[in-house]
This record gives sequence, structure tokens and C-alpha cells, in this order.
Amino acid sequence: MPEKNVAWGITGAGAFLKESINAISKIMDSGVGVTAYVSRAGRSVLAMYGYLDQLTGILQGPYPIGVVFEDEEDAGYPSTGRIYRGVYNLVVVSPASMNTVSKIVNGIADSLVSNLVMHAVKNNIPVLIMPVDLYESKSVMPLVIDRDKCSMCDKCIAAENCPTGALRPDPRHKVRVSPARCTKCFICRKICPYNAIHFDVEVVVKPHPFYVGIIKRLNDIEGVEIIDHPDRILEYI
Repeated sequence: MPEKNVAWGITGAGAFLKESINAISKIMDSGVGVTAYVSRAGRSVLAMYGYLDQLTGILQGPYPIGVVFEDEEDAGYPSTGRIYRGVYNLVVVSPASMNTVSKIVNGIADSLVSNLVMHAVKNNIPVLIMPVDLYESKSVMPLVIDRDKCSMCDKCIAAENCPTGALRPDPRHKVRVSPARCTKCFICRKICPYNAIHFDVEVVVKPHPFYVGIIKRLNDIEGVEIIDHPDRILEYI
């Protein structure tokens, strides 16, 4: 077991996800152990962006290094009980979705990551949180249908030929999109006659004062600190 270990919560946010995984890799390279606590939405987003295998590949090693998935945990999230045994020196949530931040500031601990933070606060273990909705950021949408161009077809031949079900025929909207199933084989893009299918579309996400106000309530929780980039965690190791 490494001398220092970090419990790292990953929630269902796409912004700063790649940067978070890169930071985890750097921490592991420094000799510090990491356990990733991945929410249900986090697992879906990791798969959608193609980072799930990368994360599990990085987190190979002796206990407690590894990945804890919320949808594989028993009721009560027993893995978070490691906090009480002194397994972790630091708890991180990055990226932290607005949903998870709202739970934390209101003392709700009914999800894997919010439960982890609750136990850390009660045991005076430092918590660093990277809220994606506090800063303007660039994010990527893995799979996008241009509906204006898509409307030119009576039926979607791309959906009919998608081998994974990421695109499926829909009686009302012609095609239904399930990005988490996409393996980026690009068959759909090749056969779409109107170039209506796009991958890795960059979008800019801007903060809103209402949600910024909620996020800043994290500062009222003793032992919790807001950070502005996942790499900042390296300063605390």
C-alpha cells in the first residue's frame, strides 16, 4: 500500500474530464496511490468520451489503487468507509458536476461521490473540488447530428448501418443518438449523404451567476477548497 493515497471522485461532467485523468496519471507517476470513485453519470460520460479504458488502465496497482463504480456498490456505499480507516490523505472531486456540488453544499450524501465528501469532512480530511460550472470552459460533444441537414432524408441510412446502436432509427425524429455506445468507427459519417454527422464538436460553457452563487457556498464548509484546474492538486501532494 502506498504511503499516500488520494480518493478521487469523478462525476457526470465532460468539461475538465481529460485534464482530470491526466492529473491522475501524473499523481500515480509520483508514487501516490489513487482510487477513483466514479458516479453512475461519470461512468457514462467516461465511456461517451472514450476515456473509461484509459482510466482503468492507469489505476492498476496495490490496494487501494483502483476504480470504484457507483453502479457496482452495495447500498450505503461501503467503499467510502475506507475514510474512517485512514486510507486516504486527500479527497478530490474533479470534474464536479453542478448536481454533485448542490448535494454537497446542502449536506446531501445519497450518491457515491457526495457520500465520500461527507465522510471526508466529518473526518477532517482535506477536500479539493473542481466545479465545472464556476469557470468559462471549452467542452467537446462526442457525437452530434445536424438536424437541419438530417431533415433532408426520409430515413436514416447511417442509423440502419450503425454496428453499435449509437445511432438508431426513430419513427419521430429519424435518428436517436446514444453517444456512450459510439466507438468512433465513422461508418455513419462515411455513408451519410448530407454530411449531417459530426464528431468532437467543441462548445463553450459559460458560468451563470445563480449557479456560481451555489458553488461558492462550498467555501462555507470547513476543510473544503475550490480549485480552478485539476493540475492544482499536484501542489497538495
